[in-house]
Amino acid sequence: MLSIIGIAPHPPIIIPEIGRGELKKAQKTVEGLKGLCDDIKHKDPQLIVVISPHGKILPEGPAVLADQKLRGNFGQFGFPGIQLEMENDQQLIELLVEEASDEAVKPALLGNSRQEMGGNNLDHGALVPLHYLQKAGVNTPGIYIGVGFQSYDLLYRFGSIVRRAIDKRGLKTAVIASGDLSHRLTPGAPAGYNIRGAEFDRQLVEFIGDGRTKDILNFDQQLVEEAGECGLRSIIIALGMLDGSNFKPDIISYEGPFGVGYMVAALYPEKRLNQ
Repeated sequence: MLSIIGIAPHPPIIIPEIGRGELKKAQKTVEGLKGLCDDIKHKDPQLIVVISPHGKILPEGPAVLADQKLRGNFGQFGFPGIQLEMENDQQLIELLVEEASDEAVKPALLGNSRQEMGGNNLDHGALVPLHYLQKAGVNTPGIYIGVGFQSYDLLYRFGSIVRRAIDKRGLKTAVIASGDLSHRLTPGAPAGYNIRGAEFDRQLVEFIGDGRTKDILNFDQQLVEEAGECGLRSIIIALGMLDGSNFKPDIISYEGPFGVGYMVAALYPEKRLNQ
């Protein structure tokens, strides 16, 4: 039932009303994200799973929002009028809880998960790619998953649990793994400059492009720390959904404006190895 996994950055500056004249500095990312969303629309998904690194981090496991309707806006960035909502698929959440019942890592459900502003429960990690998806005409129900600080192996395992729940749900599903790469690419970058930021981005883009999942799970932790990234854990959960499957990767775009690495990529699942 899993038809496509998209990897998408989430800088609010690529929302046209927010970025305005700065948008052209990230044009490759804008065009790449539009292309990814058009591809997702072409797959005609009935559900969307969005994974964000900017929600609540809980010790129990990755957070899953449980409200009936998920909402968010860009008020944090001065644009409360830019808002969206998504119906939450309660059946998929129930199946996820069921599939995880005997597992070492479980979803941490957040009901009535209101953040501090306006009753929103979608952070910008989810809002930016969902904004582009909805502009492309994809307005399906879905669920929101946050990342956790569990080990990479456990997060990967959690992704495989999500995949089992998706298959049992029986609806064609698209996944968005939201995350930026290094925040330390240039002097003046948001997290300060570190020469190893570009090294991290090169390696991750290469690993994704070559389908080298094991190398991603065994990433040099010192390099990850020095890079100041935020997307690796989202990507690892998404890769877990491909456990036992061949997949075809496509790096759609990469650039590093504003000192932050933005990668847009698509992973296309093929026949599962045990089928």
